Amino acid sequence: MFSKVALIYKPTLKCIEMVKELSNAFYSRGSETILFTVDDLLPAEIENTQLVVVVGGDGTFLKASSTIQRTGAFILPIHCGRRGAFFDPITMPLPEIVENVLNGEFIVQYYPRLKACRGSDCRVFINELALTSIDQGRITGFSIVINTPGISSRLEFEGDGVLVASSPGSAAYNLSAGGPLVDAWNSLIIITPLNPMQLNLPPIILPSFSTNVRVSCRGFSSMFFDGEKIATLTRGEEVVVSGSNNYLRVIRFKPRRDLLKNVIESRWVSFPQV
Repeated sequence: MFSKVALIYKPTLKCIEMVKELSNAFYSRGSETILFTVDDLLPAEIENTQLVVVVGGDGTFLKASSTIQRTGAFILPIHCGRRGAFFDPITMPLPEIVENVLNGEFIVQYYPRLKACRGSDCRVFINELALTSIDQGRITGFSIVINTPGISSRLEFEGDGVLVASSPGSAAYNLSAGGPLVDAWNSLIIITPLNPMQLNLPPIILPSFSTNVRVSCRGFSSMFFDGEKIATLTRGEEVVVSGSNNYLRVIRFKPRRDLLKNVIESRWVSFPQV
């Protein structure tokens, strides 16, 4: 079913051993495999593949997602990292997983992604856009303009920054910042102010369909996509966020996932024994 497969992995001993086993299993079934560490991705090579196997944690998954901007490749997540909100527990041997994938014995979860445009430069993201003051430790003013078929609103506040998150991204930075946890299947835009001076300012949830959100900062600001700094914005420079039809297609073997268990377990605090 998949003649060309890219394996993206976190360069740890455990992940490397898993990648070897996966690569051998795909090769024995006649699939061409190319391997990349998460820090050494080549987007042009990845966009020509039909299947991307992500071996690592949520950070590796996000890196792979940011590389897959236009391709319709499927993603197969195999967990061996720390955080695992995007991953399911491994319940079968790796060669059996490969066998099921190549035989088409899986279901597809469509993760909605949002699109952010800075002028004519647009890209999609899976978790969140973060706009923060470039002067860390000092608050500044932020502006949010919301336009939907039934809403036209403008909100201004002072704080550390603002997040514009997708439904899958609700379990990430948004959740740590006090935002809501929502089902990743929904196509939503979640706006969460970061440490606002206005104490009664709650997160805002909007449908992504026919919605655009314009965010800007009164001072210079840093723009992050999925935790990666992309640019420094000038005073008042706007970023426009909207829904997109660019979904991330993730392979699953069960129709339903335990979202709360996945998210809470990946964030559980453990103390080493003394």
